[in-house]
Amino acid sequence: MGATSNLMWQLLVQFLIVLFLVVAVAGLAVGVGLIASSPKMAQYFHVLNRWVSTRHILRPVEVPVDTERATHRHYRWLAGGFFLGGLIAVFGLLTGLDATAVSAAFAAKRFAPVVAIAVESAKWVLIAGSASGVVVGAMLLFYPNAESMLERFANHWVSPRRVTRSWDDMRMTLDVLVEAHPKPAGWVIACTSVAAMICAVIMLVRYY
Repeated sequence: MGATSNLMWQLLVQFLIVLFLVVAVAGLAVGVGLIASSPKMAQYFHVLNRWVSTRHILRPVEVPVDTERATHRHYRWLAGGFFLGGLIAVFGLLTGLDATAVSAAFAAKRFAPVVAIAVESAKWVLIAGSASGVVVGAMLLFYPNAESMLERFANHWVSPRRVTRSWDDMRMTLDVLVEAHPKPAGWVIACTSVAAMICAVIMLVRYY
């Protein structure tokens, strides 16, 4: 398993270096284009600048779904599911999940301690969530009226469309600056892209 993880890590590093080189070459092409023919590059920028509205994508999320009638009608089944499911999950996590064994199976020796810490943290987070499910299930079984009190505090509608409303504003400050000073911007982009290409080539040569 360690050899497989090392191979995957090597492939990931190679892919990132090649991607870095491709982006640098593209930046060099843009810089040269701005220096040689600024109006044509400005036309390309206008063609590529497309506006995608997140509000249309997130619109179905805004439709409320009423599940309270079903939960009120079958609250005992719901409470039993929370209670038994939480107990089974807590018992299974405490007895069946060994963070050290998981890290040794899925990570190399040098990364095993880090993976073990991450798995152990996730384990206790899941245990805490399962224990809260047991508490909620017991509360619904023995105190049915507590469901309405819990819903009163828990049922708060959060609109993602309000949070992401500013995402639909197009910010073209950089484009306006490049169009106002195309040749200096082209030189800056071209020089930085050449430096990035040299770094990528050096990394590839050292890697191989």
